[in-house]
Amino acid sequence: MKKPILTVLILIVTFQSQATELTESIRQYFKNKPAGFSYVIDHEVLFYSRELQNFYTNRMFAPAWINQETPVWVHQPTPVWNNWINISKNGNDMLDYIHLVNRHGLQPLDYHLVLIEKFIEKIVSFSPIETEELMKLDLLLTDAYMLLSSHLFYGKVDPEKEGASWKVERKEPEISLGWKLEEALATNNMANGLDQLAPQYPSYWLMKKELAFFLELNKQLWPVMYSILPIKPAESNPIIPQIRERLIKLRYPLADSISASYDKELETQIKSFQENWGLNADGVIGKGTLDVLNSIPDKLMDKLKVNMERFRWLPFSVPEKYIIVNIANFRLDLIEGDDTLLSVRAIVGKQYRETPVFNDQMTYIVFSPSWTVPPTILENDVIPELLKGSEYITKKKMNLITNDGSSVVYDDVDWSKITKDNFPYMVRQVPGSENALGKVKFMFPNTYDVYIHDTPSKGYFARDDRALSSGCIRIEKPLELAVLLMSDMPEWTPAQIKKAMQSNKEQNVTLKTPIDVVLIYLTAWTDGKGQVQFRKDIYKQDEMVLRALNRRTGFDRN
Repeated sequence: MKKPILTVLILIVTFQSQATELTESIRQYFKNKPAGFSYVIDHEVLFYSRELQNFYTNRMFAPAWINQETPVWVHQPTPVWNNWINISKNGNDMLDYIHLVNRHGLQPLDYHLVLIEKFIEKIVSFSPIETEELMKLDLLLTDAYMLLSSHLFYGKVDPEKEGASWKVERKEPEISLGWKLEEALATNNMANGLDQLAPQYPSYWLMKKELAFFLELNKQLWPVMYSILPIKPAESNPIIPQIRERLIKLRYPLADSISASYDKELETQIKSFQENWGLNADGVIGKGTLDVLNSIPDKLMDKLKVNMERFRWLPFSVPEKYIIVNIANFRLDLIEGDDTLLSVRAIVGKQYRETPVFNDQMTYIVFSPSWTVPPTILENDVIPELLKGSEYITKKKMNLITNDGSSVVYDDVDWSKITKDNFPYMVRQVPGSENALGKVKFMFPNTYDVYIHDTPSKGYFARDDRALSSGCIRIEKPLELAVLLMSDMPEWTPAQIKKAMQSNKEQNVTLKTPIDVVLIYLTAWTDGKGQVQFRKDIYKQDEMVLRALNRRTGFDRN
């Protein structure tokens, strides 16, 4: 059965009229709005008012997400005309992306999901839909794209206000959300366009897969396991079958899931598990290991969400060669390209003297350094000892110095007049084996007066928890780091570097090639083998970020 040509022409004209009405409806929505006006749709605030207006003005107010095609005749028992207004492929892809955005650690409801689904339901069910509703749907999808793009590129949480003063500079230029959207629409591949805005670090995408895994695992029961005494290899214990089952769920392969014996195969997997959690990999299932095994998937998901957000705060790309210190992992790595040239244990700031998160450039090295005690340590640690007598300053090989650099004899000071608030001297420790900075320090001048240095207290590196310093980073193998950093300076052989470190005279050496230094705080990431790593939140910063992530976005950023 054929439709009369006249009827077809009338329907096409009707369609073209509605298409024109949609463009005009979008135009009218923006017409005569004052600068700074907050746009609202059905009581829901749009977040990017200015960018929305610029975006639609540049495209002559044409809709971005609504297909307006010539109607198609559908053959059914009772002939009908298909609804010729429908959501585009880009629109459907955008909706799918929002539904799965929890795999990025973000909240679908932040992106107008309820309202968008309300209007789309009318379209897909062929229910009558007004031009104004189509206009609202198009604007909601555009605003959702802009907000999601911003969250993927910059992060949802303000790193300085709610990220414990995270001050790693990004250096990328501002992205134009409107132009990014036009590019994504033109390629007809919305998911890829959004993916390109997220961090391109391999670790981020592996963590995204890991988060999807834990989202599924969270649907299972996760009973708590107890043991009064530590369980050692070759021993038997009633909870061993539960431990085996737990490890298998966490993808640590075991052939036997029911034996109560702690055999070699289980020991291998326990040690691997301990390494991945930053525990002492001794194979003993003690309280620390059981606590981690009892960590419910929901808590592991939270850790992944928080640290994926931290990855969104990082620079979009990294230099070819750089030093990175993960404070929560107590480790320094020297990276060049895809290679790790050096990975050493580090000691970082105590909980009440946290090592700050920032980046800067290392420009010089000081061999056999003296140490001028910084104000905080001077006030809290050194002055109280000096008030007790001269033994401390003698033992530590320290000198009292006036502001003009003159030395002062301890017994010449009237200590009865000295207090923390009235101390007119500096305290400087001479180079040597007792010096708090060890034999070398690596300088990247910054406002925090934080640097990397050696230490005479080598025994601390054997500890699992190495939050022991006053803020600076002490490293285990300073000679090896110096040799690598000065490898392009042939006049500085390893032997000469070692000699300079044994001197009793301070020597400054400018690096031929300055190197970027990044101090970060990550409690979850993936290693070079693609294995997820979790660490203790030593500074209790995860909860602050998580609260901000879980809070609904509800303000106009303009």
